[in-house]
Amino acid sequence: MSADVSPQVRMANDIAIQFAHLPSRQAEREVAHHIKMFWDPRMRAEIDSLVDSPPQDMDPLALAAARL
Repeated sequence: MSADVSPQVRMANDIAIQFAHLPSRQAEREVAHHIKMFWDPRMRAEIDSLVDSPPQDMDPLALAAARL
């Protein structure tokens, strides 16, 4: 992961790692739920803004969750 990755992407990636052991659809829902429940709306807005053009450093599971 590059040094210039945003804190929100880094955190979403970390959350995705924690749920990666689950079946993919369940993992996506769990990551999305965590972000919805615990992140400040400004943090969620930044992740939402990346969905159409995600950074290369964004974990595929984190991206899938952000698209839910």
